[in-house]
Amino acid sequence: MSFEFDTPAKRSKLPIAKKPVWARIAPGVFLGYRKSPEARKWLVRYGRPYVMSVFANADDPETVATGVETQTFTQATSSALKIAEAANVPVSRSAIPVTIRLAVEEYIAVRNARDAKIKGRDVRSDADTRLTKHVLSNAELSDTLLRKVTADTLRDFADGLALKPANKKRLCADLKAALRASWEKHRKALPTDWRDEVTLGLKTGEDVENSREIQVLSPEQMTTLMTTIKEVDRSEGWEGHLYRLFTALAATGMRFSQLARMTGSDARIQQRGAGSDCVLMVPASRKGRKKSATKPIKRIVAATDFEIIRPDESIEANEPLLTRLQNVEIAPLVWQSGACVAWRSASEIDRVWKKIVKRAGIPRHTIPYALRHTSIVRQLKAGLPVTMVAALHDTSTAMISKHYAAFIVDASDDMIAAVTFGIAA
Repeated sequence: MSFEFDTPAKRSKLPIAKKPVWARIAPGVFLGYRKSPEARKWLVRYGRPYVMSVFANADDPETVATGVETQTFTQATSSALKIAEAANVPVSRSAIPVTIRLAVEEYIAVRNARDAKIKGRDVRSDADTRLTKHVLSNAELSDTLLRKVTADTLRDFADGLALKPANKKRLCADLKAALRASWEKHRKALPTDWRDEVTLGLKTGEDVENSREIQVLSPEQMTTLMTTIKEVDRSEGWEGHLYRLFTALAATGMRFSQLARMTGSDARIQQRGAGSDCVLMVPASRKGRKKSATKPIKRIVAATDFEIIRPDESIEANEPLLTRLQNVEIAPLVWQSGACVAWRSASEIDRVWKKIVKRAGIPRHTIPYALRHTSIVRQLKAGLPVTMVAALHDTSTAMISKHYAAFIVDASDDMIAAVTFGIAA
């Protein structure tokens, strides 16, 4: 459908006038454009008697589209329909332009809701940050109708990103997920090969080179690191909470999000034969899981580590196992330690981790996830089967084989050498 003012070029030819120009965008709903000497405005009109309101600036050459105060024609159409719908005006959902923007915004809402449920508070997901910065800020791309999206459209966008390969890969994965989710809702209105076009357009080639090998810490580095964490814990008033967390991370190699969900009942002493084991029952990861996959992972840890992770029996079965002190503002810019609360986000250790890395003298690019890499490599070098290492770290054998292949080969060579003997007479 063609409109009299759907592009800046068309609007530039309209005369300056007090009265707006109107276009019907849905039954009983009209989008208006007013070109006055002072500004260029979008208006909406609906109902009987009708209600009229100004809601945004138009993206004419004098202004720049931001998607909030200034909107393109497609954005304005969507906003006008939402305003009318909020006023209980019956609006067909098919009247709302199905654009990349709509698909991304719906996906962001889902991701934010999921992360908020996991962390127990309103949060902004990583996908929200990436997609808002690189996709929603691109008016030309985000206002493209889904039915007009092609592999070339997406490929041109991806090629123009000034991002590191790994960051580009994450962004393209988020955008692909958003568009595929929209495909499930609007497949009847989209070409049959549309999903294939999305896949081709956002393909980032072979997996980018990862830094897992340089993130594996030597035994000496691990000793220095844990000693430093203990010192920082004492000097900065963490009261043992920081050291307990990192002891659990290093001893199990599990993800932060899994350990943060452990409760007092997940740390236990189990009898085995004449002896006993110090056991941590780590909740299964939510990453890529179906809701039914909730079986915890049993990890046996050293008694010395267990005593640090669970220092006493006072932790109730349903209380968080790993906690931190919550800072409370008692006066403007005056804080003091309050009650113990559960860890919620890995970002809570970002600042102190930088101090730890610097003080420990390990490579400055080292991240906390290095503790997981180190745990996996340590078990591979000890000769544990790949399937067992994968199970103990709650991941797949495919991921272990893909990212730690060099260590698997090294471990296999050691085992083969150990059983090799000469047979010559």
